[in-house]
Amino acid sequence: MKLINKITWSYFFLVTCLCFSQNKKPNFVIVIADDHGVFHSTPYGSTIIETPNMQKLADEGMRFDNAYIASPACAPSRAALFTGMMPYNNGIVGNHEKNLKPGVLSLVPNLIEQGYEVVFQGKVAHARNNQHKGYVPKAVKILKRAPTNDQKLSVVEDFLKNRESTRPLALFVGCTDTHTPYPPAGESRIKPEDVIINKRIYTTPEAQLEMSRYIQAAESIDTKLGNILKMSDIYLDKKNTMTVYTSDHGMAWPFAKWSLYETGIRTPLLISWPGKIQPNSTTKAMVSWIDLLPTMIDIADGTVPENIDGKPFTAVILGKKNKHRDAIYATHKGDNEKNVYPIRSVRVGKWKYIRNLHPEFAYTTHTDAWATEVPMTKLHANHAGHHWNSYIKAAKTDPAAANFLTDYHTNPAEELYNLELDPLEQHNLAELPEYSKKLKSLRKMISKRMIEVNDDESLSGPPKLLENFSIMESKIK
Repeated sequence: MKLINKITWSYFFLVTCLCFSQNKKPNFVIVIADDHGVFHSTPYGSTIIETPNMQKLADEGMRFDNAYIASPACAPSRAALFTGMMPYNNGIVGNHEKNLKPGVLSLVPNLIEQGYEVVFQGKVAHARNNQHKGYVPKAVKILKRAPTNDQKLSVVEDFLKNRESTRPLALFVGCTDTHTPYPPAGESRIKPEDVIINKRIYTTPEAQLEMSRYIQAAESIDTKLGNILKMSDIYLDKKNTMTVYTSDHGMAWPFAKWSLYETGIRTPLLISWPGKIQPNSTTKAMVSWIDLLPTMIDIADGTVPENIDGKPFTAVILGKKNKHRDAIYATHKGDNEKNVYPIRSVRVGKWKYIRNLHPEFAYTTHTDAWATEVPMTKLHANHAGHHWNSYIKAAKTDPAAANFLTDYHTNPAEELYNLELDPLEQHNLAELPEYSKKLKSLRKMISKRMIEVNDDESLSGPPKLLENFSIMESKIK
């Protein structure tokens, strides 16, 4: 009888341990890049940028082909991430804005309530020391920022190596390599003359040089990701760790950052979770950055707030569903006096609609503004302004360069694209009668959405009017 009782209790203990291990909350390792475009890695088809660690993450987990951010600028994008709410709902619409609306809460405490130790390292939020008002609670442990060229991320390894807590970990690591200024010329693995720039961008030797530096930056982030994966294997339970790689928006380049084109708002999203996510899997499910924290909370067995825009896509990563959102909205405002060009967009299926609220404005960004407004003698040697001036010079003699600048600086009131046939959004279908029904449908969606979120259509600063703006005038001094 004693032997039977002993066997019974041993069996009960074993089953209890197995159930506990199966229900143990996973660690989260979230790597967030700054300005890393969706097409600029091997998992997303690049043949000139070598990112073996991103590819490894994709091979071990899932690649999201339709992941989006809420706004193509750092502050509103990251505020949306941590609140699970779109810009006009959380209050941070322009890149210069810092305060959330009264009553809007960060989702980070929801993870802390589930027993997580939450740690930030590098640029995770968008403010000095990550203390962006409202969505970085004091309970978050903030590690010191490492120099950009510290590819080993020793501050992260020191933390993991000396960590005594047995709580599940939610580690957010921000990498700014792909934010300007890029690594100095001459450090890139690839020669400038071998760089291929997408066909919508006018190519000059200066632009190729600039892109080669960006490539080096992207590959530097990949090296850091590889080191983070190694640390995770050593110091965390690999089988119970969900690893995420993503970026806050596209690169600081024409038709990317500060725009609502796919290269501005579509983002890389790679997620691995051994034993949970099918290796080497892909999904076309449309997801948004506002969904990421709700997904983590859901996986941690927490309760996702009902009054937010984000919703968990747990079923997608577990392979139970292949759809998530029917529509993806995005908005852009500006950054004080820079990038003043309000835009709204929606994607439904293969269709993309963009509304330029003020087509009479000249579209400008930090990139071209630095080139034309700052004297060359004061322009930093590593700044993008040098390559922009090559476009201006070329436009004086080459009609193709002039057309490129016109395409960049001017926009119609409405744009409509078939993304399956036109992924670079070069052929606007808005004025073609055969697409009028689709145009009206998406136009109605945007109008309704703007009313729902109390979109005030405000500007971040004084705009530049096209009538007073000379597209081909160089102000180099």
